[in-house]
Amino acid sequence: MTSSGLEPARGAHVSTVSTRQGYVVVDVETTGFSPSRGDRICEIALVSLDARGETVDEWHSLVDPRRPTGAVHVHGITGAMVAGAPMIEELLDEIWRRVAGRVLVAHNASFDLRFLRPLPGSEWVSETLCTQRLAPGFLPEGRWTLAACCERAEIPLTRAHAALADARATADLLRFFMACGASWEDELRKAAETPEWRPSGLPQRHPRPR
Repeated sequence: MTSSGLEPARGAHVSTVSTRQGYVVVDVETTGFSPSRGDRICEIALVSLDARGETVDEWHSLVDPRRPTGAVHVHGITGAMVAGAPMIEELLDEIWRRVAGRVLVAHNASFDLRFLRPLPGSEWVSETLCTQRLAPGFLPEGRWTLAACCERAEIPLTRAHAALADARATADLLRFFMACGASWEDELRKAAETPEWRPSGLPQRHPRPR
């Protein structure tokens, strides 16, 4: 276990750096594009990194969106897969304890934040980075999708649009930027200064991996 109580990723180096001085990469798969029109998360993955970009923890779960899962041909998540899975409110403690104190990273972060911000406890999202917006500073011109960025950075991406695979690839992309000399010390410091995580008080369930 790390000092925050997080389980280390299999085979990952467990850093001595405080887990409140790092990043957490998030990816969500959803039923559509608009939570204001009723679209919901149907899978979420979080990959926690220390301040040097090394993976210290991975976590993911299917989520019951309480509606059809949407574009199955894109994300591969069927109604049968999420039947009986936890609802997002039943996973909040696992989500926010990984986010609190870290810089949240996502590819096309505005999309992921669109679904995270309405959730109870989203005040633990403080500092954010978008690898899609950062990419033009480190990669040749081209398309800025995760797959296209990974291809130009020579980062393997298999099972695209599976939340954990996309989160891992985004973490690799962030490490690529860091290897090019990028750093975000101010963001790390500000995130580490945010309030400590507190349990939601809501009934919680174990995650259901894909």
